Amino acid sequence: MLNHNSSGLKHNNGQYFNFALPGPYRHNSLLVDTIELFGPRYTPQASILHLQDNANMVSIHEAEQLQQFGMHSSIKHVLPDIILYQEKKQALFFIEVITKRGMVTPARKYELEECFSACSIRKIYITACYELQDYKHIIGQIAWGSYLWFAHTPDHIIFQW
Repeated sequence: MLNHNSSGLKHNNGQYFNFALPGPYRHNSLLVDTIELFGPRYTPQASILHLQDNANMVSIHEAEQLQQFGMHSSIKHVLPDIILYQEKKQALFFIEVITKRGMVTPARKYELEECFSACSIRKIYITACYELQDYKHIIGQIAWGSYLWFAHTPDHIIFQW
């Protein structure tokens, strides 16, 4: 059973992932919102294969499984902010948090496609934003065929045709 703090996402070993409880040791950020709000809605029971969050002292990098999905071992610096794997959908979710690395631009999408060119399962590219206002500033830079998700309206997602 999940507790009130659970993201519904799992470590690669099957244990549920949680950030620290709200308080002085937890830093609220778009990255936390993405894990806790996006994850349960769009990738329930997914495994976290990559997550780097220095503010909350979280570092997950499942190199062995990423390599099984075709990742070149020397490209860790190229990875997006979050990578989730959902076995049920046989899909990898590459999520860029706009406040960290940026967004899924055409060049960024191409870079990730090259890094995972040997991967035979579905790859889904997502830019996480706080609100629709963020989207208005970046609309011309987002890659076609990628998604945008907004923390302030977590039940809705936009597909960039």
